[in-house]
Amino acid sequence: MIDCRALSARHGSFRLADVSFVVPAGEYGVVIGPAGSGKTTLLETIAGIVPVTSGTLWLHGRDATSLVPEARSIGLVYQHAFLFPHLSVAQNIAYGAASPEVAELVARRFGADALTGRPVRSLSGGERQLVALARAFARRPSTVLLDEPFSALDPRRRTVVRREVRALHREWGLTTLQVTHDFTEAGLLGDVAILLDDGRALQSGTPEEVFRRPASPYIAEFLGAENVLAGTTHILDERAPDWLEGDPAPIAHGYRAMEFASGPLTLYVVGDFPAGAGYAVIRAEEIVLSLVPPDGSARNRFRGVVTELATLGALTRVTVDITGVPLVASLTTRSAKELGLTVGATVTASFKAMAVHLC
Repeated sequence: MIDCRALSARHGSFRLADVSFVVPAGEYGVVIGPAGSGKTTLLETIAGIVPVTSGTLWLHGRDATSLVPEARSIGLVYQHAFLFPHLSVAQNIAYGAASPEVAELVARRFGADALTGRPVRSLSGGERQLVALARAFARRPSTVLLDEPFSALDPRRRTVVRREVRALHREWGLTTLQVTHDFTEAGLLGDVAILLDDGRALQSGTPEEVFRRPASPYIAEFLGAENVLAGTTHILDERAPDWLEGDPAPIAHGYRAMEFASGPLTLYVVGDFPAGAGYAVIRAEEIVLSLVPPDGSARNRFRGVVTELATLGALTRVTVDITGVPLVASLTTRSAKELGLTVGATVTASFKAMAVHLC
């Protein structure tokens, strides 16, 4: 388990400030955030390279705040590998290994066994990463910290190595924390996602929760939400059309029917956000486009005009102007072609009340 409690640290002029999150034992955490947000400094603080200035760090139920690095049972992989240049590949992997057998096993699992006779200086960036991963896992640590470990690998190798990292994580019951800029990778690997910015943890939770329920409009936009609208929330209460008969409070479990007004648009929403000013977030893949008003349960339906089509491989992003408000929908390129979408076409954009997240 990695348990950071109001953790603060300083590295040069940069400061981590009151960072709190938990990665339970045996789970896989991912740290995401813009460049310069402190992701590497966070890993180095957990590893004991950067000292804690305040707060506490617990590793597997033990207070590790003041432990020396070698007492923390941590394997650390940097983005640029940082191999020992005076040692061979085999010697790098064997350095600190739990046993020769474990070193041989992980070298084979990561495909570094084919490199063992070579000097480090002859390796490519991707090959260095394979050796660095093998060296870290050969220690059989309790906790593995990975700083962009797949960035130097080609797409095919990245898929294979990522699968091996996840497999060893499960087989050995490791607690893993990985820094990544790849949102897809974060969703594939992570049990816990931590969003870091300017040295602070802005939000943590499951990747689904963080991506689908961002805590602020800034987080929503950073995570790629295409539609972030400012407006005002009004509670509908008994006027809501979706209440079951009976006392709404116990039936709803805190969720309420609401209207969200943003300029000329009024959205129907179900959630637990208080009345007043806020933001509505609708991810592009939640919006369905049709040439005629569709049948179905979607509460929010708006007629508009297509103003832009942007195709990238199998996906097409469609911008629809709804009385002066642009909404972006994402659909398969095949669906866009079957609909015959063109700039200037009139379409219906629809999405469910539960697809709107308020923050």
